Amino acid sequence: MDWIWLSFIYGIALAMDCLALAITDGLCFQNICKKKYFFIASVFAMGQILFPLLGHFIGLLGSTFTTWFGRVDHWIAFTLLLFIGGKMLYEGIKGAVKPEESKPLEFTYRYVLFQGVADSIDALVVGVTIGANIHIEVAGIGDYRPYIAFLIIGLMTFIISLIGLFAGKQIAKLLKGRYEIAEVIGGVVLCTLAVFVLLNGLGVINL
Repeated sequence: MDWIWLSFIYGIALAMDCLALAITDGLCFQNICKKKYFFIASVFAMGQILFPLLGHFIGLLGSTFTTWFGRVDHWIAFTLLLFIGGKMLYEGIKGAVKPEESKPLEFTYRYVLFQGVADSIDALVVGVTIGANIHIEVAGIGDYRPYIAFLIIGLMTFIISLIGLFAGKQIAKLLKGRYEIAEVIGGVVLCTLAVFVLLNGLGVINL
């Protein structure tokens, strides 16, 4: 049953980008209820379950698509995260230049769903390689172990995302309502995350 423990470790590793995104949300979303924190964490967790699950099914059907997607997934994730972070950075800098126009980042369900897709799209390939990562020989679509692993990954993502959200909120309190500073920090974090995702996908670094 070592694959279960490996699934927890693997889940923690995969949730690190969600942690960065969650800290940013906790930092920049002002005056939102805790129920929405659970929504954000749930979206990130579901992304880390559904995209690998889709990749797993595709991998069982054939490797042509996954080989191609593995070459572009990090570019897609990089572009989406850079767009989110760049926009946040721009708004923060604009607010610093014109403080009277500074306002908190507005929470919307659509925005969070977009974040969830941007952060999880490269996890599609995880579903194809899950057997190698938790050291099991996948015995076809009826093998239950990959599905348990995906659920564990989602659980770890949910917990770590919640921690990140509350940590971000505590950082925001230290800024005492300086929304523009929060957005600049959040933008820098997401742009940095985008670069790390790209470098990892290109094999320049190994996270």
